[in-house]
Amino acid sequence: MSLISYLTTIRFQAGALSDVGNDLRELGIRMPLIVTDAGISHVGLVDRLISVLSAGQHIPVFAGTPTNPTESAVMAALDLYCSHGCDGLIAIGGGSPIDLAKGVALLSTHDGPLEQYAAILGGIPKISAAVAPLIAIPTTAGTGSEVGRAALITLEDGRKLGFISPHLIPKRAICDPDLTLGLPPALTAATGMDAITHCIETFLSPRFNPPAEAIALDGLVRAVRNMACPMWVIRV
Repeated sequence: MSLISYLTTIRFQAGALSDVGNDLRELGIRMPLIVTDAGISHVGLVDRLISVLSAGQHIPVFAGTPTNPTESAVMAALDLYCSHGCDGLIAIGGGSPIDLAKGVALLSTHDGPLEQYAAILGGIPKISAAVAPLIAIPTTAGTGSEVGRAALITLEDGRKLGFISPHLIPKRAICDPDLTLGLPPALTAATGMDAITHCIETFLSPRFNPPAEAIALDGLVRAVRNMACPMWVIRV
């Protein structure tokens, strides 16, 4: 298995989903809340996750993540988290479920309101290491939220704010390519293009970072080849 230990622990391998139970034990999570959206639940990925976790245990699932995470959805998931006595989270899906789970992880251990923790309002130092442990399982290529320290959440008043802290980085990122195979073609294409743009913007950044540039070039070649775009030619 490819194991990357940098800002967090990343496991990258087909079939890595089957080892999530070990991650729960290592993190001391006894009752996780699964955070996802209706689409991921509909294609059966949540059932696959539960099948490797459950041994007669009822695991609560919040599948109400909107396309762009909202404060009201965070609060609804938080109510479910508290009512089931959860002590950690598993987010499965794209960037939206992962960002929403970060909001729940924050408010489960920090007093509200959510607004006070927004970066633009001086909230970064208010976020402590007490954030509940989160395991992120991305099902698309483009998000990056599974290894990121930020979450974008739309508040009740319509403001879309960023919440940033190293404590919001998921404790585990489980990158299982098998989970991407059942996605609709349009979603695969859109998130693949998202990954391509991340590689391009990293390479074009004015900041000097040779390792990041090398990763960006390698990722760009891999993404373009696997997007099956014969009209594109990448020469490095």
